[in-house]
Amino acid sequence: MEGFSLGRETNCPDLRLIKEWAPRVDPEERDLVRRCLEKDQDACARLVEHYAPMVGTVIWRATGSQDAIEDLAQETFFRVFRGLRYFDARSRLSTWIYTIAHRVAIDHLRQVRLKPDATTLLRLKPDSTALVRLNPDTTSEVVSGFSHTAPAADPETSAAHAELDAIVREQLRGLPEKYRLPLVYATLDELDYQTIGAMLKVKPGTVKTLIFRGRQLLKARVEAVLARRVAGSHAS
Repeated sequence: MEGFSLGRETNCPDLRLIKEWAPRVDPEERDLVRRCLEKDQDACARLVEHYAPMVGTVIWRATGSQDAIEDLAQETFFRVFRGLRYFDARSRLSTWIYTIAHRVAIDHLRQVRLKPDATTLLRLKPDSTALVRLNPDTTSEVVSGFSHTAPAADPETSAAHAELDAIVREQLRGLPEKYRLPLVYATLDELDYQTIGAMLKVKPGTVKTLIFRGRQLLKARVEAVLARRVAGSHAS
């Protein structure tokens, strides 16, 4: 991740004997862990370089704050190296690291007592009525992946799409954490239900249920906002 640096020294833990590795663990991953435990600075730097982009993405998805990424990523890797001696060889290293990143992000949110930073979200235009022209199906499509709508040919429809994106993101930000986190993590290709479950300490089946319920709740909230805006435009 840009701006992240190990510095001169890396806090690799002392060498210990790892118990038997699970067959599914990649041999290169085993070697990397062992070299880090032996305080091999090149190996430690390689671990950071490999996992930093995804660590930063997890942190950003959890906090919504780009400004916090670098500091929280550094804290994540400090915890990784400090706890590497306790790494369970039956687990995937990536899952373990992303779980630490998730916990660092949540600790940060709770310490500063804030919700994801609204400055990273699109701003709403309270007096806009362009949303009235949108096809209702568009709402479901955007909520399903809470991604940007497709570019429109005419400026008015394009403005309505941009505003719908903003509404979805704002309502996503206000969801309870138990639904918001599975939703935002599920948009990342690198995180499957099993990994997300490990991060959130729930079963993969529970992750699927939370995502489904979260999408339903998000859709209902977005539709409520749209309904109020349509009613307001008709009243005026």
